[in-house]
Amino acid sequence: MSTPTGTSRTKRIAWTVASLIALIVLAFNVEAIARLRHQVFPKRFGIVEPGKIYRSGQLSARLVRHVLEENHIAVVVDLTADAPPDPSECRDEAAEKSALADLGIERRQHILLSDGTGDVTVYAAAVKSVVEAERAGSPVLIHCAAGTQRTGGVVALYRLLVQGRPSAEVYREMQAYKYSARYSPRLLEYLNDNMAALANELVRNGAIERVPDQLPVLRGEG
Repeated sequence: MSTPTGTSRTKRIAWTVASLIALIVLAFNVEAIARLRHQVFPKRFGIVEPGKIYRSGQLSARLVRHVLEENHIAVVVDLTADAPPDPSECRDEAAEKSALADLGIERRQHILLSDGTGDVTVYAAAVKSVVEAERAGSPVLIHCAAGTQRTGGVVALYRLLVQGRPSAEVYREMQAYKYSARYSPRLLEYLNDNMAALANELVRNGAIERVPDQLPVLRGEG
């Protein structure tokens, strides 16, 4: 015969297990819904400069050719490594490479880490690729996997050091593509800590003429 204490403990355990199962199911459904949405709408696709510069996450195999053709993309700046761990992303990457080859689109790969950090020279080279495409009148698409951190970092540097946009405006744009310094502080720390080195490398590689008199600082929420 169970005691009241034993019954109460059993109920708590059962409730905890049921809650964990519910959370797992919810997380799975949220991920499944996101995947489905990205089959219909290009993942975090956005316009940086109309007719010139665009940004996104990894485009699905179903949408990639249409997006490239519709926006007359001539250059793709890919910030991801080849052979991603997610099988669905492998299919999407293969479809992208096939579309680029068929459409005669140039692919420039500058591999950054998934948290948006990376080698300063590689980061600056990615920005240079964007600048060169714009100067040549070649519409360019910048993308990583999610379209938030690596892409957000490259676009932020372009805004700050090439265009001279205000830091607050640039951070709001990062937020619009789901970036939050509260939950992913490493990117903001990296950009601020390396702003001088990045600016100097952009001068060295010809993307900008000189280092700004006052280096920009990105500030997060709060």
